[in-house]
Amino acid sequence: MKENVQASSHIRFTYITHFYCDQPDKYRSIEKLLENFADYPPEILDLVHFVIVDDGSPIDYDPKHYGLNITWLRITENIPWNNPGARNLGVIYAKSENILISDTDHDLPPDTMSYLCKRGDCGKSFFKLKRLDPKGEICRAHPNLFFMARSRFIKFFGYDEEYCGDYAHDDMWFVKFQKWNGSIQRTLSARYPARMRKLDARKHTHSLKRDLEKNEGLYQKKRAIVNKYGKHYGHSRAFLDFKWKVSLFHQRSIPKPKSDGLWKIFWWLRSVNPFCC
Repeated sequence: MKENVQASSHIRFTYITHFYCDQPDKYRSIEKLLENFADYPPEILDLVHFVIVDDGSPIDYDPKHYGLNITWLRITENIPWNNPGARNLGVIYAKSENILISDTDHDLPPDTMSYLCKRGDCGKSFFKLKRLDPKGEICRAHPNLFFMARSRFIKFFGYDEEYCGDYAHDDMWFVKFQKWNGSIQRTLSARYPARMRKLDARKHTHSLKRDLEKNEGLYQKKRAIVNKYGKHYGHSRAFLDFKWKVSLFHQRSIPKPKSDGLWKIFWWLRSVNPFCC
């Protein structure tokens, strides 16, 4: 299906996830994630856009749409630990202002996804989500799972791709840089958690080595730069420094919008009231 950008104005929430899979038998984990979402009520799925980013996996597979509003992207360079780049790419393709960025070892229960579809714009706030563990108990938020505004993400240059190639600290830097530039980190109510999937997060798609040493040094170097020169410094501005392709685009039937004859009468309120969306 050819992408029709004008047909995406009904999308209220974009779910972005990324993966790298170097073992064909473990690609099944990605399929199960999307099969689960495909069973959600249509009134939720009509409003959600899924962006799936394959971060240069060296395996062959046939991506499927599972009846979702979905954009499937494939980075065509195999850059180790290119998580920051994959997340940046996913956000660029998002079709809503409110987005959630997550690894594939988490998903969202239907009630949480429905709630996120109905929320107003996140604005300056970016949110962590409490999590349900496999036993159904609430546990602490994951440090690299965020619900936030797409515009806020882009305004401060997204994830710093200077961290690509080695493991860790890209999330710590992202949070610090957002906060230093005025973004406010909050936590959503535990009534609307993310959910930990029943799998081994360190083994379910790849066998890359986790070595923190290089990125730990890079993080400390950037902190020192900010401390000396101020909040605008430290971020390399490296962004989408790789090649990619769109492997699949699919759109569900577009729901008929509700009539809203009042928006034009009160349009001027949005120009004088900074709190009016």
